[in-house]
Amino acid sequence: MGSMSGVCEEKAEELSYVLQQEAADVNFLEEECVSLTVKAKETKEIVYKLGTEPGRFHVGKWYFMKTEERIFVYVKQKEPVHLYGAECSAEFMFDMTDDWGYMRKELVRFFLWYLAILLLTVPVCYALVKAVLRPIEEMSREVSRLNLQNIHNKRLNAEGTKDELRALATTINEMLDRMEEAYEAQKQFVSEASHELRTPITVLQGYSSMLRRWGAEDKEVLAESVEAIESEAKSMQELVEKLLFLSRHERKKLPFAKERFDMAEVIQELQKEMVYMSKTRNMQCPVCESVRVYGDKQALKQAIRVFLDNAVKYTGEGDTITLSCRNRNGACEIKIEDTGLGMKREDLEGIFGRFFRADTVRGKNIEGHGLGLSIARLIIDGHAGKISVRTQYTKGSSFTVTIPRQRNV
Repeated sequence: MGSMSGVCEEKAEELSYVLQQEAADVNFLEEECVSLTVKAKETKEIVYKLGTEPGRFHVGKWYFMKTEERIFVYVKQKEPVHLYGAECSAEFMFDMTDDWGYMRKELVRFFLWYLAILLLTVPVCYALVKAVLRPIEEMSREVSRLNLQNIHNKRLNAEGTKDELRALATTINEMLDRMEEAYEAQKQFVSEASHELRTPITVLQGYSSMLRRWGAEDKEVLAESVEAIESEAKSMQELVEKLLFLSRHERKKLPFAKERFDMAEVIQELQKEMVYMSKTRNMQCPVCESVRVYGDKQALKQAIRVFLDNAVKYTGEGDTITLSCRNRNGACEIKIEDTGLGMKREDLEGIFGRFFRADTVRGKNIEGHGLGLSIARLIIDGHAGKISVRTQYTKGSSFTVTIPRQRNV
């Protein structure tokens, strides 16, 4: 120890003597730091106590020291201590010879138990992991074998699996069902589009052949062919534009340039167009209330024009077509009514499908591709609107479009 007063040296010598003669009990406790208490064996009187004021025993370093016969533990206080008014360095050496064999025996026993447990648990854990991963591996192999040829009849087996994996297999099967539906819808769409394009192409080929044979000499054939070619070319252009519109919607590339405008102005423009284009129909617009709408003006005009075009197609000379616009507490209600052919109840489920043509209109020489209402529905849905239909066969139809009031816009 360092220099200290005579009293300090005397007490230190007493402590050293006590420790060397093994005449004391040493309590060596480890908490946040270390506290040391030395008591005399016979009288149980505290000979020395370090860890209370002025400070706790902070271990600076410790290690084992081994001689030929004995084993010691050497401990040194990290910070200087104050003892009897003097600054000292505390260093302690404990004889661990008697306890060393027991500690070594316990340490060996601990490692043997640890090794035994490890040897037992590793195979068990490996088997459990394999058992858990086996269904996932099987599911992975099943999914890797899926293709367009077997997607309609190939599904994952969800039976016999645990709840979590069963839920995963069920989710994958539901996804496959949706993929199959989308694939079948795409096949049907391509087939129907090809069918719709085949007719005008055939007409164009026929009239071009007629022109080649007699068009140069027969003016009536020339005029008829040119008119037919122009009509079919226009029909094909409309069909291609509608297909492109639907394709953009499928790719989520159908932007709407929304703004605030008065729907009454759009209704008045459409009413004037229809009066000019269908002079044989009785066009009416008894109600046209002003209502502010937040949306794509041109797209909404296109959607309403679809209903009006259909009303003209499925009515005859002298029939009445009524167009109205009402303000329903800020919401816009547009109604298109006609007294034409109407529809049967079973036709209502498919009228918004692509290329849908009711059996009642087949063979009636009514132009159209069956895409208009599906496009109109996409536009109305894009404005959070709703479409309701009322119809009676041979009595007419009524389409009501409701565009809700947009708040905080």
